[in-house]
Amino acid sequence: MIKGEKKMKISKYSIIGLGLLMSVVFLGSSQSVVAAEVSKGTSKANFELQAGDATVPEILDPEIQPPTLNPGPLSLDAVSSFNFPTKKLGAEAQAPLEATPVEGTKLGLQVTDSRGQDLGWNLKVSATNFETEDKKLTLKGAVTTIPAGKLTTEEGVDPSLTPTAFKVNLSPTPTKIMSATTTQGRSRWSNAFEGNGEKVTLAVPSGNKVASYVSTITWSLEDAP
Repeated sequence: MIKGEKKMKISKYSIIGLGLLMSVVFLGSSQSVVAAEVSKGTSKANFELQAGDATVPEILDPEIQPPTLNPGPLSLDAVSSFNFPTKKLGAEAQAPLEATPVEGTKLGLQVTDSRGQDLGWNLKVSATNFETEDKKLTLKGAVTTIPAGKLTTEEGVDPSLTPTAFKVNLSPTPTKIMSATTTQGRSRWSNAFEGNGEKVTLAVPSGNKVASYVSTITWSLEDAP
């Protein structure tokens, strides 16, 4: 019995000693990760972003032609002219006529705002009535329609800067076709008029005289929202 009791006491003391040793180890490891700040300082990194130069911007989508060669930093860079197909008398009113570009392969425009400030802008469009060159005849009741289109910009531009595009029936009264608020519009914006499947069209009613007609379209970019 004495020998057994001695063995039990040794085992008990060994366990107690091991527990104390583990406590010391854990205590030591927890204390080692605590560090007191004894000194600190600050420094700065400087950067300046300037407005774009008064140069002619590049065209994002070269299929939209022709370029206007207007210089920045706020500019209308490219805008399409339209050709409508020839129709014979009696067939002109059957369906709206679909436009094709005079230059390039897409109908559209591009606006650049590299001013780098929240100033906003408006692009307005107006058009004269379709008339003969000698202005003796007018294509009565004709309506040209431009869809809102699809806007694209440079890679990495914040989507919240996207301006708003509008569907427009052309008339002699200037009408907004694109607009940017004071939180939009920075960067370059290409608008493919038919990018969402709608077409640039001309509706011609019956009753007009045989002739060749032309309408002049005016695009005006304003530096205000």
